[in-house]
Amino acid sequence: MDGNPDNIQLINELERSKTDAWEELLSVAEEMTDEDRNVVWSNGGNEHALKYPVYSERIDKATNLLYTVGAITPLYNWKSNGLPDYLSSMELSVADAIRAATYIVRSERFGDGAIAKAVEIGLFDSILHSLIKWYDEKRKSLDA
Repeated sequence: MDGNPDNIQLINELERSKTDAWEELLSVAEEMTDEDRNVVWSNGGNEHALKYPVYSERIDKATNLLYTVGAITPLYNWKSNGLPDYLSSMELSVADAIRAATYIVRSERFGDGAIAKAVEIGLFDSILHSLIKWYDEKRKSLDA
């Protein structure tokens, strides 16, 4: 595999059965405020240290929940394939939301600020929106 799975493979990685995590992700996304989206950069009080982003509790919680629901996947080679095209006026497909989530969260490990940039440009919210919309549609179809 080339590390760029098709949409169906990516969507199949989502953990549909983790309803508590999905519901918590929905709650965190709905409660997200502008203050939560205001990422502060800190040097921990050491003027000689490099600055790093300090994320709100909701951003941290959402990031952890993205792992739990399977939206961060080793199937997608984020280094080779990069971030999907994104315009703030465009809704992401669920597969591109998975690609973008994987890219920004994994990138953060190698260089501070990938999540901060995604929050700043609205990509983080778009990822959450697309994934929650997908989950909500799946949940409704099972309830019908």
